[in-house]
Amino acid sequence: MGDIDFDDYIGKPTAHAIVTVERAPVTAFAASVLDEKPLYSNAEAARAEGFDNIPVPPTFMFSAADSWCVHAEEQPPDPTGGDNPMAAVMGGLMANGGLILHGEQAFEYHRPLVVGEKLEQKGFVKDIYEKPTGDRTMTFLVVENTFADSSGEPVVTATMNVIH
Repeated sequence: MGDIDFDDYIGKPTAHAIVTVERAPVTAFAASVLDEKPLYSNAEAARAEGFDNIPVPPTFMFSAADSWCVHAEEQPPDPTGGDNPMAAVMGGLMANGGLILHGEQAFEYHRPLVVGEKLEQKGFVKDIYEKPTGDRTMTFLVVENTFADSSGEPVVTATMNVIH
């Protein structure tokens, strides 16, 4: 693919953040995806379902890490040094035209995640690969984000696939 060597980007960090899981964003997110189960808005209902507190909806961490649960004063330094590999790779590809699509998103919960927890998010480029399609080539950039608790144990692993 032109002058971008994908191997230069695999393994590079994409994110490092402290994410605080708060009740209002969890409840608002559940409502926005039309999931009105009481366990997403009522701690007693959540405990009755076996949770220690209000749990997060399955896809919540996609939004939480971007803005809903990130407080500027708690954030570690940017591990990309201002040169995020996602932007570099996709920007380089888009310079020659085309579109960017969010192709896939997967979440692996290692245990229930509930309101009140503070997690450390670390992301990296897991893979970049190409697939021919007719007379064109699709490029796939795979990013993995791990959200760990205060003991360093992973709580959620999120994998995202972006396609050009």
